[in-house]
Amino acid sequence: MLRIGLTGLPECGKTLLFRALTGVATHVGAAAKREVHIGQAKVPDARLDELNRVFLKPKAIHAIIEYVDVAGFSAGDARRSGFRESATSWEDQFLGDLRTCDALLHVLRCFDSPGLLPANPLNDFRSAEAEFILSDQIILEKRQARLQKEHQKHPTPEAKAEFELLERCLSALNQEKPLRSISLGQADKPFLKAYAPLSLKPQLAVLNVSEDDIARESELMARLRPQIESTSVHLSAACASLEMEIAQLDPDSARQFMDDLGIESSALDRLVRASYELLGLISFFTVGDAEVRAWTIRRALTAREAAGVVHTDMERGFIRAEVVNFADFQPRGGFAACRHDGVLHLHGKDYVVQDGDIIQFRFAV
Repeated sequence: MLRIGLTGLPECGKTLLFRALTGVATHVGAAAKREVHIGQAKVPDARLDELNRVFLKPKAIHAIIEYVDVAGFSAGDARRSGFRESATSWEDQFLGDLRTCDALLHVLRCFDSPGLLPANPLNDFRSAEAEFILSDQIILEKRQARLQKEHQKHPTPEAKAEFELLERCLSALNQEKPLRSISLGQADKPFLKAYAPLSLKPQLAVLNVSEDDIARESELMARLRPQIESTSVHLSAACASLEMEIAQLDPDSARQFMDDLGIESSALDRLVRASYELLGLISFFTVGDAEVRAWTIRRALTAREAAGVVHTDMERGFIRAEVVNFADFQPRGGFAACRHDGVLHLHGKDYVVQDGDIIQFRFAV
């Protein structure tokens, strides 16, 4: 399951956006500010809805994203707490909760409000980036110091390779550059996996705009995109308060509400699509006796690997995959017509699954 951590400075609207995404009720007030909230959201996919309409199965199972909402942080938190690897206090655990996530959704306040400083989303983004860099620096420096002592006593090629990697990483961090900015090979990733550096994680920066500025979303993004977007950092926009209103309506009322406002699609749908694009994810579908289902995989997975996502036995005993893409299936409305027209194909284990593939796996164990 895809896991995304919501982060941002206090009063940015992060928790309101979390509630709109997940429907999870959260408490407001001083006591709740140190809580971590976890909620799940279905990945909207009109293709799955269409398959359900065609096959009329008892269940249509959407892919799921898990969102983690941690309390807002302030500049200097990383230096004050140190974010020790063996966390014992809430301050130590704060960024630890984000480290368990596949990506970060960084909410940036783009509206003014009484009692708050004028909105400065670029400055807020840079402040958060500095916190992540400092936190990574503290953790990697501690690891490097321990590794150096261990290597002096028992030198190994693995320890030497890890030490050299940490030197490269710390060189970038000392220059206030995120780890996303350096080139890492496949052999480097296992070393860093245990530390899950925050400045290495893909980020979706979301401008939280006021309802009055919804029409200016594109303009605001165009102005800030050159200064925020970079390797593995994408920019999007949403109005958290408006999305909360839409989330509380039934589908027909929500569509009417958005039509009245001239909104083509919910910002939440756009955030999901942007998250998939950011992480290089795609969806494929299966049709079983009792359900149609969407599955999330990383782009470029083979048919055999995709079978393992459904069930390990399918990967182990993989024989072949019967595949038709939704774009070919939709105008024909059934597998028989797809076979007749030659758009349903048999593929072996090395076939690379495409977004929108409808797959029937054949296997034997």
